[in-house]
Amino acid sequence: MALIPSVVISGLSPYALLATGVWFFPFLIASLSYYRFHQENPEKRIENAEKLFKHYDFIIIGAGSAGSVVANRLSENPKWKILLLEAGGDETEISDVPALAAYLQLGRMDWKYKTEPQPGRACLGHTGQRCNWPRGKVLGGSSVLNYMLYVRGNKKDYDDWEAQGNPGWGYETVLHYFKKSEDNRNPYLA
Repeated sequence: MALIPSVVISGLSPYALLATGVWFFPFLIASLSYYRFHQENPEKRIENAEKLFKHYDFIIIGAGSAGSVVANRLSENPKWKILLLEAGGDETEISDVPALAAYLQLGRMDWKYKTEPQPGRACLGHTGQRCNWPRGKVLGGSSVLNYMLYVRGNKKDYDDWEAQGNPGWGYETVLHYFKKSEDNRNPYLA
């Protein structure tokens, strides 16, 4: 007995309709968002910043997850001048849809790195036994390409680091900083 009734709509089985929806609806939503997004600037992105200073207190190379957080924290001091440099450009609306992350890899937002061959151990089905190693060349860095996954890490790892003589690295100590970095104040996204 089938779990899904054998109803046929326009000659398609329910399984075919479900399979079509898996790729079609995320693509449709991303497309509509993309066209709407360019009519306004909801995230207040800086466009064509032309004023550059001769001197900066801090220059941060790479606007990925870490570089962006460091720049943001440093900017809390209004006396400091911070320059954040990124080789890539802005994210696209497609990057906001986790189901479409695979389409971003090996594109203009990816450095297109490959792993080194490990004969007989890894990437056996890949050309030259070298896997793709997606690394982001975009504002947001590799976090743009990683299906929007976020993991703080294992509590035990942090506690072990502290026990090995690294004061301040215990989970209860770093938890405050995780929570601070997770404070999303973007009104468009929050």
